[in-house]
Parts: sequence; structure tokens; C-alpha cells
Amino acid sequence: MKKIFLLLSIVSVFGLTACSNDDDRVDQDTFPETFETKPITFLENTPGVSQVVIPLVPKILASDVVLVYRLSGVNNLGNDIWEPIPTSYDLPQGRLNYNFDFSVDDVVVYLNTNFSFSLRPDFTASQIFKIALVPGFVAKDLKSNDYNVVMSALENAKVKGNIKIETIK
Repeated sequence: MKKIFLLLSIVSVFGLTACSNDDDRVDQDTFPETFETKPITFLENTPGVSQVVIPLVPKILASDVVLVYRLSGVNNLGNDIWEPIPTSYDLPQGRLNYNFDFSVDDVVVYLNTNFSFSLRPDFTASQIFKIALVPGFVAKDLKSNDYNVVMSALENAKVKGNIKIETIK
């Protein structure tokens, strides 16, 4: 009986040491990614209202967070300036708002104004957006209004390598 107990004890010790604790592993299902759209022109189907649907391929996880930035210009050094959405402008022609929502399938960017789009093509035509897909565990303490802070946080997360930047087709 003692020999059987000793044999079971030895097998148990080896069996338990072969198990691994993967609590510290990196989640390989979710990875940070940014997409830069081609220029988008908002069409005014209803006065002052338009939306653009941008599909997410592949779909994201329900726990992921999506952040959207609009290319608002270029600084003195020639670097792009990205402003966070939602954002609003009080222009001489009236008020203009960019907003967005997202699901696991797509991102929808909305443009609302109280004036005709034709009065401000600098805000309605050839707009470029950058969409950042952020894993939920990275986004929980993230200040998303600063594009550079978001990109640094994604890089520091070291989730599945470097950030991948693609143009959505």
C-alpha cells in the first residue's frame, strides 16, 4: 500500500509541475491596430446630416474599444495633426459636429451641421480618419483625447508585436 501511495505521489508531483500558469500570458486574440481611411466625402442626403460606414475586417471582440481621429491638418514639421472625435465646431456658417459609434462589425462616422455641406467643403470633402482598435485591458485607464498617448499605450502594451497601420479599402 505504501508503494502505491508513493507511486501516486510521484506521478502527482510530476503531473502538477507540468501544468503551467498562464495568468501572465499576453492575450493573442486581441491586438492593437490602427486603420487610416482613404479620403471620404460626406454626401448630404438629408439637409445637414450624413454618415459613412467603415467595415471592420476582421470583426473585433466585444471587449475591444474603438477610437476615431480626424486628420485636421499638418504642423510646422510636416507631421499630421489628429483630433479626437467626437468634436464640434462653431463656424460662421453654423455648428458642425463629427461623432461616431461602433459595433464588432463596423464604425459609423456621422457629420451633422445646421447649414449646407457645400458651404464648408474643407470639413465635408476628402476627410481622412484614423481608427484605433484598442484591447479592453489597455483602454481601461487610457486618456483617449490625445492620439500620441493612445499610440504610446498601444506600443507599450506589446500585444502581438508592433502596431499595424493599414489603409481601409
